[in-house]
Amino acid sequence: MSSRTQPQLICIGSLKSTTQQYIIIGRNDRVTIPVDDGLTCAVDKLFKLYWVCNVAYPPQLSSVFTFFEYIYDMTISTNRRAKVLELISKLQAAQ
Repeated sequence: MSSRTQPQLICIGSLKSTTQQYIIIGRNDRVTIPVDDGLTCAVDKLFKLYWVCNVAYPPQLSSVFTFFEYIYDMTISTNRRAKVLELISKLQAAQ
């Protein structure tokens, strides 16, 4: 049995169709959060759920979510990647 990182963002519907529904599934599928405002809102809520619940970010989203921490002016994780640090320093220099 493979372990899955929780929570997960699930898309119901075809990518070719305009009727898509996004749902965030929580630990052990006991919590579901419907997201009616599209993919951008769904990713935002997923990030916030990871952050509030203090769950490790999935490796595929680690850089993106660490960058979100900077954008939202949150306490930035200690495991920042070099590319994220480089982007943050460029943004700060441009201010």
